[in-house]
Amino acid sequence: MTADKMSPSELAKCRENLRRHWETRKVDKELVQRAWTDAQRVAAVLYQKYGASKVAVFGSLAEQERFCKYSDIDIVVWGVSYNRCLNALWETEGLSDEFEIDIIDVSSIHKLYRERILNQAIPIERGEIDPIRIIKETDKKKKSDKEGIDIVNQEKLIQRIFIEREKIGKTVKRIGRALEKIEILPIDAREFIEIALAADLAEVYTGIEKIFQRIAKEIDKHTPSGSRWHNRLLTQMAEHKPERPQVVTEIMQNKLKSLLDFRHRVNSIYGDELIYATVEEHAKLVSEIFQSFSEELETFINFLNKI
Repeated sequence: MTADKMSPSELAKCRENLRRHWETRKVDKELVQRAWTDAQRVAAVLYQKYGASKVAVFGSLAEQERFCKYSDIDIVVWGVSYNRCLNALWETEGLSDEFEIDIIDVSSIHKLYRERILNQAIPIERGEIDPIRIIKETDKKKKSDKEGIDIVNQEKLIQRIFIEREKIGKTVKRIGRALEKIEILPIDAREFIEIALAADLAEVYTGIEKIFQRIAKEIDKHTPSGSRWHNRLLTQMAEHKPERPQVVTEIMQNKLKSLLDFRHRVNSIYGDELIYATVEEHAKLVSEIFQSFSEELETFINFLNKI
């Protein structure tokens, strides 16, 4: 049941469970130290290869009492464009075997959350090699007000959802423009547009899945594994949990399952084996799916905002 379908008492219980869920995390000092060491490796690349003027850590690693084995290393960077940040993210992917790394440029942070996130951020100086010192500084910044910490925690999650949703929206618009062009192209040129459409459709679901992974890590504290983890993650998002309502309805789950299956075919089948007739079929539906998905996601964000 989504948040808009739940009674006030049910929502209040979910919010209280989630608040307690965030407040009772225990700090693993060794885990935090390993994460800071990895963050410093990433910062070194950003400074030396990408010319960053400043690099800082925010999110759960900046509030170490919120950091756990499911957490990401969140890095904000100055002096590096959005596209260059994407390149840096790709290049630094192998620098941590233990944690997922996210890099965003400061200009892409939503204005509603920029001030709080930047106040929370802890800079990594050029040549910084002492994670113990940084951890001690993090302790000094530790807030005694639990509610304040929860706000930062949920704002970080909401900010990440906003960023991913914006990326998906751009891809959906690109799909729409391609559909307009394909109608006026010669038959022998359509295949090239269809190949691009297939890749964009796969990218749409990948973006949606990233949102689901964040919610699974941050709230559910469980991300499925194994050969069918993609399907299980989607099912998990349509389930009501003690700490949260459904993220998506069963109807949306079924629509997204179709898109997930299509992505699997795109990633697993090559060349002429992919039936491009199905590409246009999915492309014509994706705008409506994304609109409905965004509305359900907005309901979930409202739930988080009211904790």
